[in-house]
Amino acid sequence: MILVIGATGFIGQQLVAQLAQAQYPICCLVRPSRRPRYFAPGITVQIVSGDLDDAPALRLAMHKVTTVFYLATTWEATAQETVEEINVRRAGQLVDAMQEAGVRRLITLSSIGADSHSAFAYLRSKGLTDEVFTRSDLEYTILQSSAVYGAGDGWTESIALALRRWPFFFPIPGDGRVRLQPIWVEDLVSCALACLADPKSARKTFVVGGSQALTYDDFISLLMQITGRRRAKRYMRPASALSWSRFLRGLLSGHTLYTPTELDLLSVDRTTALDSVSYQFGFTPARPASSMDYLK
Repeated sequence: MILVIGATGFIGQQLVAQLAQAQYPICCLVRPSRRPRYFAPGITVQIVSGDLDDAPALRLAMHKVTTVFYLATTWEATAQETVEEINVRRAGQLVDAMQEAGVRRLITLSSIGADSHSAFAYLRSKGLTDEVFTRSDLEYTILQSSAVYGAGDGWTESIALALRRWPFFFPIPGDGRVRLQPIWVEDLVSCALACLADPKSARKTFVVGGSQALTYDDFISLLMQITGRRRAKRYMRPASALSWSRFLRGLLSGHTLYTPTELDLLSVDRTTALDSVSYQFGFTPARPASSMDYLK
């Protein structure tokens, strides 16, 4: 049995679909919500209602499990806890629950730039979370990736929506020169499944990115080309970009162009070797221009 935590998120739904296609038995720990949670038609999973703060539900979800995929993360602080406190606490709860249940194998996602000493709270939290796993006795695999895109990502889709609905200019934080190496969600999930199939991937960290490195400025130009909406670019301080993001939210049907954490991530170079996926996993990831039909 494969347990997926974070199964209803953007990456989680893609992972569950590919696990189902490979005929793995799947259990999903799903946080209770008033909104209905759906998986793709034809996918059968066992659902346990709860989260990492619900110890009985977590113990129930671990029943007969051999591998845990941990995809859940918190992006922003709450009034009670910092983002570091939330992510580190939940990672510790997961390690304790796995050890109690005798489950050894863990595959989890992190971010390029994750560092326990980072100046940015989210990347600092991911670095601290990675350390929780690497210091445990679990057979962990960590996939540190650049920005992930695909249908349902809430990231490129919000940019495309802004380009369509705000004809005057597109706000870019800073000078737009920060580099990213976007990786298609299906390619990232393929890397995760390759780790599942390869016992030698245990107790290792893999850094992955797409096959093309772009500045954020060039990435926005690419999205303009794909959507057929060319706009002037206005470069501004991150605080001003955040203000414009809040202003535009009404036009974007509640979608947010930038959050404080996303602005932090646009301050850090998140690239790696262009052959990172082909060298480590044996296939060439898609280029953004050929895998963004969902934005047209």
